[in-house]
Amino acid sequence: MKREMTRSLMFAASTVGVALLVAAAVLLVRTRACAAEMSDSQDVATISAVVAVTAEPDQVRSAVARTRAGREGRIAVHLASGGTIGSGKAARAEVSVAAAGGPVPASWRVLPGRAVVELSEPASIVDTWVLPELVVLALMGFLATVVAVVAGRRRCAPLVQDLCSLADTARDGRIRVRATGSGELADLVAALNEAADRVERARAGEREMIADVSHRLRTPLTALRLDVEALGDGVLARRIRGAVAALDRDVDRIIESLQPAEPRLVPCDLGAVVRARMGFWAQLAADQHRWCDVNVPDRPMSVEIAADVLGAAVDTVLDNVFQHTPSGTPLAVEVSAHAGWITLVVDDGGPGVSAPAEAVLRRSSGGGSTGLGLAIARAAAETTGGSLHVERGRLNGARVRMRFGEAGRTWRGSEPRAWRLWQGAR
Repeated sequence: MKREMTRSLMFAASTVGVALLVAAAVLLVRTRACAAEMSDSQDVATISAVVAVTAEPDQVRSAVARTRAGREGRIAVHLASGGTIGSGKAARAEVSVAAAGGPVPASWRVLPGRAVVELSEPASIVDTWVLPELVVLALMGFLATVVAVVAGRRRCAPLVQDLCSLADTARDGRIRVRATGSGELADLVAALNEAADRVERARAGEREMIADVSHRLRTPLTALRLDVEALGDGVLARRIRGAVAALDRDVDRIIESLQPAEPRLVPCDLGAVVRARMGFWAQLAADQHRWCDVNVPDRPMSVEIAADVLGAAVDTVLDNVFQHTPSGTPLAVEVSAHAGWITLVVDDGGPGVSAPAEAVLRRSSGGGSTGLGLAIARAAAETTGGSLHVERGRLNGARVRMRFGEAGRTWRGSEPRAWRLWQGAR
């Protein structure tokens, strides 16, 4: 903000300074031109007055020497007797025509029967004082620009301070910003407060909706748990019991998350979480005759996110593959770490994603689902400063790339320059 304000002030002050400097330079040149023209007119008038009194060559030569034009060799007196005093450029024929009453330049003076005073060229407006005066004007313009920028920064400092205070206050979602300052700033504060109220109402409605859905799941979930107990101790029965238990835990977690709480930044090992979750998904892939490749390094890869939240994000991405691709579709999961980032890549050999940019938005899925899956995974990645992108993978299907900021490392928070988005059909 301060840098942009300084640049704006410098641009405005420089524009005004250059405009004033050009105007002053033009005025200086015009003043010099008028002074030079007046000086030439006075010199011609002085010599003409002397010639009108006497045509003595010595006296005329003395008068020419006393004038500026004479000292600079720009004036000549053509006597009627045939002599020329001073320096002139006119030919004898031109002088004869002028003496006979013919047309003459405006800078000449004809004294009939006595002489013709010739001003060969006008005085120069550029002298030893013009350049120093222009330099002084440039220095004054530069100093005026500096003073304008400094004064403008001091004048705008209270506004910048108010904006910084506004930003610091607005970062805390539990309080509202006080409407202080100028009229425009007060309008901005009021708009922020209205936006915060709308967000809070939306969050409250979402919590109520989730609470209603979660409580509605309790009854069928309890009945399902009772029915599972009658299946015995076979492999299928144990698998169903595990799924029911996981669903029960998820419902408990949803209900618990409805209560406002500070976000937990408990680091966990991303590789360990992925390996643990792939123990379940790899078995499910085998049941559906899917080729499943898992490449997770053994070294610790810590991210500042709770393990259950990370596990839920991984499950949503993998569940998206199983839900939207037919049985037998290959699957690959890979984890890599580089430059302070840990990247989880999930590839499949399915038909791909028709709208990759919209697939990661909440309730924007085009595949007949609720659209919450990838949005939840994206939110989990963004809590660490990362991101989620959908692109074309090495299995010619969809690739979901989740990027997490590594705990305890410095990383650049900018988005990748470009991501390949593939238009398929899911």
